[in-house]
Amino acid sequence: MIPRIDRRLCNQSVILKIPVGELDKYGKQKTEEVEVKNVLVQPQTIYSGDSNNRKITANAIVFLFAKISNPLPRLDRDSVGNKLIFEGKEYTITNIVDNRESYSNDVYSYELEVL
Repeated sequence: MIPRIDRRLCNQSVILKIPVGELDKYGKQKTEEVEVKNVLVQPQTIYSGDSNNRKITANAIVFLFAKISNPLPRLDRDSVGNKLIFEGKEYTITNIVDNRESYSNDVYSYELEVL
C-alpha cells in the first residue's frame, strides 16, 4: 500500500464542471458543478518542447487523493477538456494522470494538469 498524504496538507477545494449528457438551447454541453474539497493545488507553469520552440502545457497541477478528497469524481481520458474553477478562475483540464494502488488497482490519486 502506498502511504497516504496527510489530510491537513490538502486544505484547498476546486469546483469541477462535469458534463451531464444534455445540450442546452445553444447546442453546448450542460454541466453540473461539483465542489471537491481536500485537494492540493500547485500553481506552476509547465512547458514542453526545446529551448527554441517552447509551449505552455499547464499552469497548475491539481491533486485529488482517494480517501481524502471528497467527493472523489471518476475521471477518465474523456474528462480532458472539462473545466474546473480554482480561486475564482476557470481552467481547462489538459492532461490526467491516473495513479493506481499496486495490489488492488484502486485509484490512489488523480493529477490534473490545467491550463
